[in-house]
Amino acid sequence: EYEGVKDFIHVRRSERPEGIKIAEQWSMDPCFMPCYYEEIAQRIIDFTVRPDDVWIVTYPKCGTTWTQEMIWQICNKLDYEGSKVELHLRFPFLEIGNLLSRDWPNTDTVTELENTSSPRFIKSHLPAPLLPTGLWTVKPKIVYVARNVKDAAVSWYHHHRNIHYYPGSFQDFIDTMLDEKMMYSPLHSHIVDFWRMRNEEHILFLTFEDMKKDLKAVIRRMIKFFDKEYSEEQIQTLADHLSFSKFSKNPAVNLDKLVKGLEKAVKKKMTDQTYKFVRRGESGSYRNEMSPEHIERFNSWTESEMERLHCGPEFRKIFFFDEA
Repeated sequence: EYEGVKDFIHVRRSERPEGIKIAEQWSMDPCFMPCYYEEIAQRIIDFTVRPDDVWIVTYPKCGTTWTQEMIWQICNKLDYEGSKVELHLRFPFLEIGNLLSRDWPNTDTVTELENTSSPRFIKSHLPAPLLPTGLWTVKPKIVYVARNVKDAAVSWYHHHRNIHYYPGSFQDFIDTMLDEKMMYSPLHSHIVDFWRMRNEEHILFLTFEDMKKDLKAVIRRMIKFFDKEYSEEQIQTLADHLSFSKFSKNPAVNLDKLVKGLEKAVKKKMTDQTYKFVRRGESGSYRNEMSPEHIERFNSWTESEMERLHCGPEFRKIFFFDEA
């Protein structure tokens, strides 16, 4: 239980979509979601996808917000003036209205996006089988971002503790996550399903670690993916715009205003008054918060999942990154 949500369900697509070859690779694992999600599950599967849509899909806390801004800028002629509009308005979160307690302001983002003029920029954390079928038939551009699972877990804990008012300890959170009872779980198959689709022309598979290591190289990959052209000077300017020092202070993307609005709506203060949605932006920082026992448990869990999902050695880079 957290933030007033007591009932959770496992959501599972009953069968693979017909005639879609890449769906044969999906794990089809049930996804752990708040009960309210059931109200829109089929609407999302049936959501009308347009060829000029741009989608970002991630497991939560894998660099989503950072990548959203990169995508939006590249697709909008580096419009730094236009990007002063808050990111969550420029790049809406598809399923947000049915994730949280009814004490929160409810938003029917599905209907809003249905009525939004093209081109649409859409964010989702859903696993491949629960996403709109049209993504695999219409084939708009999709960017997927993965991250070291331990870093993602630590960031997810701080998010739950403050955004969802999760009452448990870090140990409780780890136990729950390893038991696949955290929202959007299971984590590994979420990543694996998209990794196996990485060679599809309309899918770009990125990692948070690659972005941290060489941001300009990832920007160039994304420019090519969207068939755009920018000079080296423009690429450098975009990299500066996306630097953590600037990004974390940018009110249009750091979501500080949105977080404060949610605090006011539910009449609760953040558990950690210094919490920032854009928190640290580091790779390997899990070592500062996880004990050796926690790390070993996560590694064993990952090894077990790799075996269950029939992952080859190449998957070690996805799940262990700096330890491979």
